Amino acid sequence: ISEESKLSLENVKRLIQRNFSENPLAWWDRNKIEATLKVKEECKYEYVRYKPIQMNMEDKKDMQMIIKEHINLGLIEPGVSAYSSPGFLIKMENESKKFTAFSTPQGQYIWNVLPMGLANAPQIFQRKMDNLFKDYFEFMFVYIDDILIASKNMKDHIKHLEIFSDACHKEGLVLSEKKATIAVNKIEFLGILIDETGIELQEHIVEKIRNFPDVLKDKKHLQSFLGVVNFAGIFIKDLAKYRKDFRPLLKETESSKWKWEEIHTQRVRELKQVCSNLPKLAIPQDEDELVVYTDANDYRWAAVLMKKTTTG
Repeated sequence: ISEESKLSLENVKRLIQRNFSENPLAWWDRNKIEATLKVKEECKYEYVRYKPIQMNMEDKKDMQMIIKEHINLGLIEPGVSAYSSPGFLIKMENESKKFTAFSTPQGQYIWNVLPMGLANAPQIFQRKMDNLFKDYFEFMFVYIDDILIASKNMKDHIKHLEIFSDACHKEGLVLSEKKATIAVNKIEFLGILIDETGIELQEHIVEKIRNFPDVLKDKKHLQSFLGVVNFAGIFIKDLAKYRKDFRPLLKETESSKWKWEEIHTQRVRELKQVCSNLPKLAIPQDEDELVVYTDANDYRWAAVLMKKTTTG
């Protein structure tokens, strides 16, 4: 990296630092994002009440400390509501706050921000973030509150960081200095390790697959296993070949019909073995000879992009 680029990078880091704060509501006055909870009219009077859970003295002290911290940060406030629900840092519209009430041994409180416990909270947050950064999707990848900025070179990266910093400042978004990683050529993102040569699955995901028993006890257990395997799916050649023997089990609706056989144990072992030796996926280069392989039947189609190498 040149001295000029180093200087530019230091300048843009200072720009980004203006968005760092330990107070999640530091620039609430600039934040234009607000969440409204729409409750069906017939459900408005079907109050859900939860009594405070029983706690020992040590847990009560911890709860008091957490409540105090949340109040000081402005995330919650004391409230009186007929509703009680179990944050995403999106403002709650005033009329919606009562639906977020929760009870503690110290009293009842309501959320000033969108709490994670709501079923549609992740979708609301993702939609808001997509709207904020929709003009920058060419170099910015946003998954809920994780943001990845990818550039071809340092000059472009500095420019992209400036754009991102200005957008955060304008919209009043708060960034965590502890979680921010700036201008690196290798990074972990959503279970994937990314560098300038390609992407590979992080070891803790592989370990999670290996830790499943060879014999799965029920449909839910199988769904959990396949869920992690599917996460690694882009790295697994011929994944459908391993999955097909599980399909009858996934269709069963009664636990009494659950019939685990030797072929299922064999497939689990094979998948665990395959996932222990997953390849690294390369990033296509301009000079690469690329080939698209396709296949289809009456029910579905699929395609994969591959490149020719010296080994084939």
